[in-house]
Amino acid sequence: MKTYFQHISLLTGIMLLAVVVYNLFAVDSIPFYGYFGLLFLSGLSAFIHYFIYGNPKSDPQKTIRRMMIGSMLRMVLSILFLAITLFSFRPVSVPFVISYTGSFFLLMLFEIYSIRRKLRPDLKTRSK
Repeated sequence: MKTYFQHISLLTGIMLLAVVVYNLFAVDSIPFYGYFGLLFLSGLSAFIHYFIYGNPKSDPQKTIRRMMIGSMLRMVLSILFLAITLFSFRPVSVPFVISYTGSFFLLMLFEIYSIRRKLRPDLKTRSK
C-alpha cells in the first residue's frame, strides 16, 4: 500500500511538472483550476485504491464489490468535478478539458497497471 502512494505521488508530480512546462510554452495555457483538477484526480485515485485494498484480510468477493463501487465512484465524481468546473468558469478552456481527461486516463492506466497481479494471481510471469 505504501509503495502505491509513493508511485502515485511521483506520477502526480510528473504530471504537474508537465502542466507547468506546457503553460510556459503554450499560447493557450491551462487555467489555474487545471492544477486543482489534477490534484483532485490523484487524491480520488488514492482514496479509491485505499477503499478497495485498505483491508488486506477482506473477503475476495467483498474486494470485487468494492472494486465495482470504486470504479463507479471514480467515474461519477470525476464527471461531476468536470461539469461543475465547466459551468463555473467561462469561457470553456479546451486545454483544461484535454489535460483533465488525459490525466483521468493516465491515472486509470496506472491503477490497472498497479493491480494487474491482484486480478489474476494464478498467472506466472513469462520467462524468456
